[in-house]
Amino acid sequence: MTSREQVRAPRLAALRELAASELLPLLAEEKARWLALLHWDFTASADLVLRYAAMQALEGFALLDGSEVVGYVYWVGEEHKGLIGDLYLRGAWRSPSSENALLGAALGELRRNPWIRRVEAQLMHLGARSGQLAPAGLRPHAYPRHFMLAPLSGLHALRPWDADPGLRIEPWTMRWLDESADLIAAVYSGHVDSEINDQYHSARGARRFLQNIVQFPGCGHFAADASWVAVDPSGRAQGLCLSSRVAARTGHIAQICLAPEHQGRGAGYELLRRGMASLAASGADEVSLTATAANHHAIRLYERFGFRAVYQFEALVWDRLWP
Repeated sequence: MTSREQVRAPRLAALRELAASELLPLLAEEKARWLALLHWDFTASADLVLRYAAMQALEGFALLDGSEVVGYVYWVGEEHKGLIGDLYLRGAWRSPSSENALLGAALGELRRNPWIRRVEAQLMHLGARSGQLAPAGLRPHAYPRHFMLAPLSGLHALRPWDADPGLRIEPWTMRWLDESADLIAAVYSGHVDSEINDQYHSARGARRFLQNIVQFPGCGHFAADASWVAVDPSGRAQGLCLSSRVAARTGHIAQICLAPEHQGRGAGYELLRRGMASLAASGADEVSLTATAANHHAIRLYERFGFRAVYQFEALVWDRLWP
């Protein structure tokens, strides 16, 4: 226990009770941590938090030490689900007890909504592991995930794929949105990632997932010029690679998938190669992506491209725990 904790315990306050400017030191530290640890410019997401906080439209709590904001959590509701968008504590206050306090407050409020039956969270800077978490007395299901980075300097050594003449690769446009949603729902049926994100359960949910990638900064600034679709002779989408830019010299693979009947023939390889090559051509030096640790087949592909896990985190799900 630190001397600060011995003097006084931090207290919780609703974000709506605070001025947006009170979040600035906290968000400045969070932006620095994202950049140093993950090579990710968090500015756009931080600006969105400030904008909603200024409108008193951000659902969440702050942790205060005296008058200083030292941590926060916020969430959004989506039909039957609550999504915890972020939780961050400044370094001197980061501890499992403080993280449980913020998570517990969030879950407590979400449980008051009778239509919320599930809560999901992928909190990159959560220090506690799932075994240390039981906010509001509720233990989460935890799915270990990797944050992976690859340099683009050696990409020229990876040859283009030409193994499956049944598919052609086309640039992504919004005309592919609905077919891509159908594809994602089919590809992820029974997949571990559909346990993490229930938007994968249906084409309707997958469409919302894709719209979030394209329209909002949570996965970076969408890069249509570095996004590709694999199309079969009938004109149907059979594979997908969507990219974004997350910092001046860093790209991100936000989504990549391929219909099972085309896997193992090189199409997934070529979708990833083209996404990375397009990002390199636009000035990126490196590319990141996230992968569920249990998805061994995908991780082997990523490692062929030089991706290495540089950070581990957990996707957390509270499901069917409400009375």
